[in-house]
Amino acid sequence: MNKNLTKKQQKVLKAIEEFIEKNQKSPTFKELRTKLHKKGMELKSNNSLVQYLGILEEKGFVQRFGKARGVRLLNDTLENLINIPLLGNANCGEALNFAEDYIEDLISISKKYIKGDKNDYFFIKAVGDSMNKANIESGDLVLAKKIKGEPKLGDRVVAVINGLGTIKKFHKIDEYTPVLMPESRNQGYQPIILHRDDRISICGRVEKVFPFSIFQGV
Repeated sequence: MNKNLTKKQQKVLKAIEEFIEKNQKSPTFKELRTKLHKKGMELKSNNSLVQYLGILEEKGFVQRFGKARGVRLLNDTLENLINIPLLGNANCGEALNFAEDYIEDLISISKKYIKGDKNDYFFIKAVGDSMNKANIESGDLVLAKKIKGEPKLGDRVVAVINGLGTIKKFHKIDEYTPVLMPESRNQGYQPIILHRDDRISICGRVEKVFPFSIFQGV
């Protein structure tokens, strides 16, 4: 830790580093104050925290942006993170808006989740409960990797059908009829049978699911 920082400044910086390492994103003020409280450093208001962050920014340890999770590290910890685009929503029940050519946000995650070219990866936000048996809950951020050609049977995929996105398990009724299967504790969901007349794109395979509790507030 840099000798130019006071013990309290070091504690704030360490709390930010630990939070990002664990959650792959920067903390909100509330989360950071909670973490500092557990370390025995009580900050009664956000104003005090803003002062500490201002000092850390002046000394070149962090950079701040005007958003809820607007603190970025400028030291070695940042080298372990990579930004992946969030493209929109994909319903886990019926199809929802999914804009493959529109980046809604950038999500910082550990490089350990990326195999190969980072440009092959994207995030979508799950909506609905038809994949909850696969531990994909509404609000979760789903990391997907682009695939070429047809997915393997049993792959969980991000599909765009007539311009609308969905997350389902890939299956086939027969050699010529692919179907997207729900995996839900709610028995009301039905398979989506893909017809030749539909504009269909299986644009990604689900690689990792990040729970809503981790990314709440993004």
